[in-house]
Amino acid sequence: MASIKVKDFFNGRFFEIPKYQRGYAWEIQNIRELFDDIIESIESNSNHYIGTIVLSKSSDDDEKFYVVDGQQRITTITIIISALVKSLSERDSAYFERFYLKEDDRYRISPLNRDRQFFTNLLESVIGEPQNKSQRFLKDANEEISFKVSQIADKLKFLKSVEKLEVMEFVENSEGDAIRIFQTVNDRGKPLSNMEKAKSLLIYFSNRYLNKKLDNTINEYFSDIFEIYDDIKLQGEELSINLIKNRDFNEDNLMRYHFVSYSNENYDPTAAYVLQFLKNQLTKFRNDGKTDSYAKIEIFINSYITSLKDFFTNCKTVIEKAKTDSKYYKLFVILNLSATLYPLIIKLEKLGLLDQNLVGAGRQKFTFFDLVELIEVRVYKTRGTDPKADISRLVYNIDNKKAKDIEGWLIWFNNRWMSKEEFLSNLFGGIYGNRALNHIFINYCEYISGTEYDCEELKAIATKNPNIEHVLAQTPTFAPRALGFKNKEDFIDFEHNLGNLTILEKSLNSSVQNKNAIDKVDGYGRSVFIITKKLGSEIDTKKGFTKTDLQLRTKELADYCVERWWSDKSIDQPVAAVLNETIDSTENGNT
Repeated sequence: MASIKVKDFFNGRFFEIPKYQRGYAWEIQNIRELFDDIIESIESNSNHYIGTIVLSKSSDDDEKFYVVDGQQRITTITIIISALVKSLSERDSAYFERFYLKEDDRYRISPLNRDRQFFTNLLESVIGEPQNKSQRFLKDANEEISFKVSQIADKLKFLKSVEKLEVMEFVENSEGDAIRIFQTVNDRGKPLSNMEKAKSLLIYFSNRYLNKKLDNTINEYFSDIFEIYDDIKLQGEELSINLIKNRDFNEDNLMRYHFVSYSNENYDPTAAYVLQFLKNQLTKFRNDGKTDSYAKIEIFINSYITSLKDFFTNCKTVIEKAKTDSKYYKLFVILNLSATLYPLIIKLEKLGLLDQNLVGAGRQKFTFFDLVELIEVRVYKTRGTDPKADISRLVYNIDNKKAKDIEGWLIWFNNRWMSKEEFLSNLFGGIYGNRALNHIFINYCEYISGTEYDCEELKAIATKNPNIEHVLAQTPTFAPRALGFKNKEDFIDFEHNLGNLTILEKSLNSSVQNKNAIDKVDGYGRSVFIITKKLGSEIDTKKGFTKTDLQLRTKELADYCVERWWSDKSIDQPVAAVLNETIDSTENGNT
């Protein structure tokens, strides 16, 4: 371990980012903080420590070092130096380029294979189109650095200040030993994720107790896992899947989701809990004193990393389907599948069941995918509950169950948490806050038009930011009695009912706002949603929208919902008569 200046750190060395490392991940704020450090060192005329870098030596090239930790910092400093060099005199430029960037045809730093060409192109001022998340970060970093450098008056002086920056350097003979050091080191401004710590923990036990037997295997598996995760994150952002595109979503989330399929110890673990579980299991095997204890460590590590990679792979496969399959797009983007159901749908994908038809009476035309969507609409969105323990119990045991048994369990789960009667009660009550409404109305549009939206049409719809619109406004300008309500309180009892709601593009929703129903007809007619266009036509025909119209429309939509998102097809009863008596009595003035 030694403190070393950037100039000495680069001198005569070539750096390679190992395959198991993460891609580039520094954000704009990290770049700005590094520039602040450099400026501070200039203003104070002092050296400045900027973090720790862990290296391992190459066994076949004395000049080559693998960057076990610190790649974000090294890569960023390289981009800064590259931007500065481009503005120097020809003589200075040639010297600094050879020293820091490229000697002959060999670049001083080689990122991951998937990013290598993109990065070297950046250094050559060729800006390509990012193909993954790390390339997007590289492009953003290069742009921000270019902005910063353009504002520097004396670029040579600034470069010499970069050379004086200090790093704490650890150089180990093997990657396994270097990774053991890495366990205690965090990148500045980019703390290690729990999954990165898990990788280091497994390497440590392999390195310490298995004579490094699994070091390469662990590195290879986690390299694949991190790359798969980056693809999942990018797809989630491109598709606008709320759960995945969230800034706080990272590989730790998927490590948590995987855990419930791997262990029944905790149905709602944090990522820190999963890490502690791994430590506990490995320590238990190490300390049990039996002759085969180290063999158990090997078996456990192999089991865990195989299961984890398999989970990430199937998650990516499921998310990719949302690009081209409209039902998957609706589930993940429109309906926003709940996090608790991710382990279930991923395991069903692994078992090849998602698109397999059910076998129960009256259910043969439906698939396991339909059953997941049905549960999401009824239990998670309409009832608004999150029975994690039940789902986790199924997911943990699912590999040992027959398809028929899984189907039966999911039917039981659906009926247990949202009975037919409770679903009806919700459909005929105040449903405005139900987060499935956009999904319900879009599916109803397909039902009444007799055609399904394709993915491109759904993406176009999503860009219009559809809102839930109240036909009779929440702040009415009408007299409630004129529309069949007893008084304002009677209207309030019905204002959030299904029949008083529709789906409308945000721009049109803003234009109609608190108008009377008859004055909304033109706006409704310009909507892309056939349910809303049809409603506008009906209002125009009747020259208004009354309490009775609201109730009849509620029944019409509820009939559809109960048929579309059923409890058990063999026992469901028709909904048509449920409100007949109520509507009749309303018309007679008895409610």
